[in-house]
Amino acid sequence: GVPATRWVLSTQERPPLGYKWSEPPISFDASDFPEFPKDAQESWTYKKIDIREDAFNGADASELEDPELQAYANKIRDLLKTKLSEDMGDEKHMDAWEITKITVIKGTLEKDSSVAAIQGTLRMSGLFQRREPCVESPRYVSLGENAPDLAKLVHSVRVYTMFPQMPDPMPLPSTPPEELQEEITSRDSRMAESGRDPHHDRHGRKFTHKSTSNVSNTIHGVYITLDATELPGLGEVPALDLFGSKKVKREWKSLEDLKVLGPDGKSIGTEDTKPTFISGFIVRQLVSEGVIDICG
Repeated sequence: GVPATRWVLSTQERPPLGYKWSEPPISFDASDFPEFPKDAQESWTYKKIDIREDAFNGADASELEDPELQAYANKIRDLLKTKLSEDMGDEKHMDAWEITKITVIKGTLEKDSSVAAIQGTLRMSGLFQRREPCVESPRYVSLGENAPDLAKLVHSVRVYTMFPQMPDPMPLPSTPPEELQEEITSRDSRMAESGRDPHHDRHGRKFTHKSTSNVSNTIHGVYITLDATELPGLGEVPALDLFGSKKVKREWKSLEDLKVLGPDGKSIGTEDTKPTFISGFIVRQLVSEGVIDICG
């Protein structure tokens, strides 16, 4: 999906397209990470950025404007706010961590810019793309009267907290792309040689996925599930980039290949998904909770 907030190197002159520097400014030093290289001459910093409210309808994004999809995203946001408020009404049955997590998500949804993050996620799926490049062309998944049921979409929502397995040591910002790719490829064998636990950090927190060179720590993800199994022309639905503006190659993989399910295609897999699929932890949770129905 499209992050509502994330971190970038503070040396960047301006935020990426669709984002702005957080106000008030928030930054942290790379040396605060336990994976910071011990032999580094000096540290570097990261700054927090937030998605802009006008990420899809600002002066620099006129070609991305889609009032119908924005209105649909706004309805999802309103229902999500209601759902989370109802969840918080049951605080006595929630632990402190769960309360903190929901409070953070609610705070993000209170910002008008959250509509842009939801719209971006809908765009990125490719499902709401028009079949032909003109406003009269139908979408793969219709909006308006035939739009997916909002109540069902919001009922499908799950909030998961992810804790990534960071590179150790962290690569310097100047590291070439080919070396970053090599780090990911060789990380498992290097951890085996060094004795580093591939599943937990030194505090016992379980890694949910492999982090790339992008700095990351605790990530709260809001997941919306839409069943498109019977969608006519599903194989034609494009895969899109972060803002749903450029098509990228889509690859279809079975849940068995991704290690989410076991070899029988029915039971929950027991193999580590981290080396195979960055979202394996999430999809396995969605299957376990019945949000993704594998039985039909």
